[in-house]
Amino acid sequence: MKDYLQETKKCLEGYKANKDMLESNIKLLKKLKENRKNRVEGETGVTGIRYDVVLVKNNKVTSKVEEIAIKNAQLELDLEEKIEALSYYVNRIDMGLEEIKPVWKEVLVLKFIEGYTWEYTERKVGLSESTCKRYAKDGIKALADKLAGQKSYIDLPLFRDIYLGQVVGE
Repeated sequence: MKDYLQETKKCLEGYKANKDMLESNIKLLKKLKENRKNRVEGETGVTGIRYDVVLVKNNKVTSKVEEIAIKNAQLELDLEEKIEALSYYVNRIDMGLEEIKPVWKEVLVLKFIEGYTWEYTERKVGLSESTCKRYAKDGIKALADKLAGQKSYIDLPLFRDIYLGQVVGE
């Protein structure tokens, strides 16, 4: 169970970076889609009349335009998958934090998500350092239970690794 609590702590510590990555991926995808809609012929440097022919392994002929279109479409699909995984990750932590005691949430956010020191956290919350540490421990336990349920302690590393591949900040 101790490892599971450490995994929950790692998820909190990587939360901010993952949320930032989610927002930047959403902006990038939006920009790619806008560029695709607004693109005029010839903007890519390849006109609609002139094709640069490239032979591929199966001796079929393909054009640079088709290659660019396929790469852009694949990039959009990859971004959409990453956005879906990051959204799931961030939303699951957000919902878990909303379901624990507000003072526990405040301590967890200040210490693990925002990365402040215990000294700053205790001053901000208005409690002693030992109380803040106890609330953090209780909050992590409660959050771990919310993320995967009390009996599913093997789920969190899978949750972190399957949905994100590798968490930012590790």
